[in-house]
Amino acid sequence: MKLNSMILYLDDEFPKLEDFRKMLEKGNSRFWKGNYLHVVEHELIAGRYYWLYLQYDNANLYAPHVVDIMDDAVKDNPRPKNQVEMRNQLFACYDLEGKNLYVSDYQKKAAITHYIADTLQCDVKAKYVFSSIDEFLSRVSTLKSVSFTQKNNLYNLPEHSIFRKISSIYGLDLPSRSKVKLDYGDTPIGTIRDAMRDWKVKREAGEFEDIVVVGVDDRGIEEVFNFQTAISSVELNVIKDDNGRFEPEAVKAALINQLGGYDGEET
Repeated sequence: MKLNSMILYLDDEFPKLEDFRKMLEKGNSRFWKGNYLHVVEHELIAGRYYWLYLQYDNANLYAPHVVDIMDDAVKDNPRPKNQVEMRNQLFACYDLEGKNLYVSDYQKKAAITHYIADTLQCDVKAKYVFSSIDEFLSRVSTLKSVSFTQKNNLYNLPEHSIFRKISSIYGLDLPSRSKVKLDYGDTPIGTIRDAMRDWKVKREAGEFEDIVVVGVDDRGIEEVFNFQTAISSVELNVIKDDNGRFEPEAVKAALINQLGGYDGEET
């Protein structure tokens, strides 16, 4: 099984632990999206992973007759129309440390964003994760914005650092973190090709904690490159059972193990 990685935003911010605690508190065990009924199972694991398992199907699809594969006979459907057989599975997990959302079916991401948005009453976006700077640059034509997050460490102590300069402007002590967002409008994306590689080096050296670049493609659709989340997918060695379904606990255990695991203690 392959789970695709996406960047998740709640009101244009990365989700926080408190957001998922609210999901557990307020989230319904059933929800509708169009004609599809979804059954929800979710949990917060070790204060790091938000696990979401959905079973779903189109409640309007119903056949009055079925074919018995044992005797090849056509028979009345034993299931009444008011019952829905949840034949489809969707697995998702948000890693708070890695800041990635992993989804087993990229085409069904709208069900996840709909559920979160309806529960928390906020704007929710899930964006494709680009695995490299070159892939991102090939997909966008203009630069919209760049956001930097710096933390108070040895790399940002020199007087010439942006971190120190921002603090000096207001005459305040150094904060633990400083976040700056630069808006560029419709600047051609090629102008930051070399700059992005320089930012990558600075992030790896510890000068920046997060760097998020927002570009726009030729259709006017926003695309995001986050230097911290450049993992496009995760492969799991799990198989379906005799009913053609994955065992949810096996998927959950395999995925969390791939993402780094946990010590078994809840936080």
